[in-house]
Amino acid sequence: MQVRQHVRMEVDRESPQAPYRQVAEVLKGRIISGQYRSGSRLPSIQDLVQEFGIARTTANKALRLLESEGLAELSPGMGFYVSQTTNPPSVLTV
Repeated sequence: MQVRQHVRMEVDRESPQAPYRQVAEVLKGRIISGQYRSGSRLPSIQDLVQEFGIARTTANKALRLLESEGLAELSPGMGFYVSQTTNPPSVLTV
C-alpha cells in the first residue's frame, strides 16, 4: 500500500504573481525535473488544495495553465496527466 505524504507548501500571498501561476510553476518544475514523468497522473485538484492551501478554482486554473502550455492533458473523468510529448531536458555530460 502506497501512503501519500502531504508536505504543505504555501503560496506567497504578497507576491505580484497570482497564486495559480505560483502553483503551476511548482508543478512545471516537478515535470522538468522528472518527478512527474510523461504520461503520469498529476495531483488532483483536491491534492493541490491540501498541499498549497488554495481554493479549488485556483488549483483548477493552475492545471489548466499547464494544459494551455502543452505540459498537461486532461482525461475527462480521470484527471490531468503529464503530456505524452513532454520530455525533461537531457543532461549533458562533458
